[in-house]
Amino acid sequence: MRIKSILNRPHPFIFNRYSVLLPSCLTFLVLFILKPFEFDSYLTKRLIFWSLIFAATVGTTIFCSVAVVKKIFRKTIEENWTLKHEVLLILGVVAIISLEVYVLFLLLSPGIGKRELFNLVVFRTLAISFFPVLILVLYEQNHHQKLQRQRAERFNQELLKNQNSEAQNPHKSTYSGKVVLVAENEKVALQVDTMNLVFAKAEGNYVEVFYHHAEKVQKELIRNSLKAIEGYLPAADFFRCHKSFVVNLHHIQKVEGNARNLELILEDIEEHIPVSRAKSERLLQLFQQKA
Repeated sequence: MRIKSILNRPHPFIFNRYSVLLPSCLTFLVLFILKPFEFDSYLTKRLIFWSLIFAATVGTTIFCSVAVVKKIFRKTIEENWTLKHEVLLILGVVAIISLEVYVLFLLLSPGIGKRELFNLVVFRTLAISFFPVLILVLYEQNHHQKLQRQRAERFNQELLKNQNSEAQNPHKSTYSGKVVLVAENEKVALQVDTMNLVFAKAEGNYVEVFYHHAEKVQKELIRNSLKAIEGYLPAADFFRCHKSFVVNLHHIQKVEGNARNLELILEDIEEHIPVSRAKSERLLQLFQQKA
């Protein structure tokens, strides 16, 4: 159970040019310097040429593999990417690269025994790669977790200043009046005090609106888009923190961080509200402006 809980921890999906360049350069250096198999018999020009071919193959494979994963598992990457997914992705890419390297070596040295070469290149590569990949991902997990906790602490400091400022200067608050939310058919679906509306969540073709009523949190399901519902809410009090969530800034009690993203803890709400990386800096600015 302990291992399962570790593998299911949130993990950031980070892919940039270094994800391609570093493995490609490492491949080139290994072949050019160590000269495995018959590479030691090549003249310099041929050695450089084939080292570049192998390096380009590695880089192209990584780029294409990640592009396919991003297209197929876009929602998982954005909301549910875990340490387990990261390990499987890296090992899968390593397996594909190993097979391609195996084929390239066969083309260069057709006299080499296929089974022996397969065991050496594919099986050994995967066996040797497993623990370094796991250690690397665990290190990344710990590193990003630490960074996000530091960011969350910075948010909480600004949030505390904001809460103290509101308590000391209640007359400055714009937090008053009612909001009227309209459905697709242009009929009024909900009318509620601004101070009582906690957050709204996109759910397919509907929006779930959570609000306080009779000392309880109620939920109203409205057929409309979140963008349309957001348009009815005062910008000074509500913020689109994620593509699926709009939150009332006054109901944020705390900010927490995991390795993947920041999450908002709202008053009387069990669900943690995610903050997309693209929105986090803007949220911090809003905290600072209100403090």
